[in-house]
Amino acid sequence: MNAPSDRRPEMDDLLGDISGLVSPPEILVRLRQALEARDSSAHNLGNIVSQDPNLSAQVLHLANSPLYGLARRVDTISRAVSVIGNRALYHLALAVSASQVFSRLPGGTLNLAVFWRHSVFTALLARVLAQRCRVLHPERLFVAGLLHDVGSLVLHSQRSHTLQRPLQETRGDEVQLLAEEQALLGFDHAQVGGALLELWSLPPVLQEAVACHHRPMQARRAGLEASIVHLAEALSNRSDEGSCSEFGGFAAPVDPGVWEVLEMEEEDTGTLWGEVAPQFLETLAVLLPRARA
Repeated sequence: MNAPSDRRPEMDDLLGDISGLVSPPEILVRLRQALEARDSSAHNLGNIVSQDPNLSAQVLHLANSPLYGLARRVDTISRAVSVIGNRALYHLALAVSASQVFSRLPGGTLNLAVFWRHSVFTALLARVLAQRCRVLHPERLFVAGLLHDVGSLVLHSQRSHTLQRPLQETRGDEVQLLAEEQALLGFDHAQVGGALLELWSLPPVLQEAVACHHRPMQARRAGLEASIVHLAEALSNRSDEGSCSEFGGFAAPVDPGVWEVLEMEEEDTGTLWGEVAPQFLETLAVLLPRARA
């Protein structure tokens, strides 16, 4: 099996075919530039987000949702930046913008409602796990969790005829599906997702967390982040609400090395679903209103 970071000409062709459909919004490019600038300020970031009324409304909705549990309501973008921070605002804007862009991709034989429910549930679990592991800027793990399977959207929008049979036969078992994708295409959805985030010029750690989320021990510089997304997805698949299978939750395996990387044991995950459940439906409704059904 090829390492997750390997690039094949066929995969580049695939990404070229959809580059016009899933180009990063201009506002994200401007936000990233502002965040990386030496004179970066909350005021600059707030001004950029405020220029997009729809993005502003969704970011404010998320900032006021159970995702943050703030004691006082946040009414302005500038206030949101001061309360949750520059990078958290950027990652919320990234999550909102990416979900809008990628939701326009045709899913082929994918059940898109199930796909997005799984993505949001995994994102919430990844954020909670990041907080438990004291990861700096846990919102970036929310983004990684949200986008961890975006390569599947690309594959099924462009290669649906090739992947229809394995998708049906594996019934949500992603370990089997990954092997089928490798056998049929020479690459898999995790690799495609990482390559797509590279095209978006997103941070390399985010790229690798997505590319290696099925093989976290192969991550070279994002082992912690890849392990968090790997565990978040497995736990999501064990629940009926967040399973990637139309048939409900199943006993998704966890790479044994993850427990050591995260300094956790299986028993430590027992309360995670209870932490995520109150946030799930509202977060889903903000990011993807049509995916609640």
